[in-house]
Amino acid sequence: MKSIKRKLQDSRRQAHQAFADWLRPKMAAIGIRWRLAARIRLANAWAARHPRRVFAYVTGTLFLLLIGSILSGGKETEEPDVGTIAGMGPMFNGFHTIQANKEIHRTTLMELVTDGQSIREELDSLIAVPHKTHGDSIRIIKRYKQLEHIVKSLNNNEEKNHD
Repeated sequence: MKSIKRKLQDSRRQAHQAFADWLRPKMAAIGIRWRLAARIRLANAWAARHPRRVFAYVTGTLFLLLIGSILSGGKETEEPDVGTIAGMGPMFNGFHTIQANKEIHRTTLMELVTDGQSIREELDSLIAVPHKTHGDSIRIIKRYKQLEHIVKSLNNNEEKNHD
């Protein structure tokens, strides 16, 4: 469960970083066009010269926000929209299916590798026999063809993974 949570956190971090990288030049262009840095410096200089007014403006604004939230009736206690959360179920089921299929694929590949190694060892021992019978030669050819099929399958899988 931790690995899924970590993967989700990493993908969320990557998405945020990609969005921030995309947004940064656009915000810089807006800041240059509207001369925000200069306006902020002027506002800070004015605030340094008029600290009482700044305090009055900030407290007045916060007071008005408090009164507005009290008068709105506290709509923040609404029930969460369960429909959107319930809609995530099929996505998680799909994710679990993909993970299960990946595991089956990985297991099959490992079985192919193990079979290939055992066939290669059998071929080595058959080839090492000094006096081969006709049956030995046929077995060598059959096992060699099996090994070729396993190698082709593994190579095809490797090419698919790189594409």
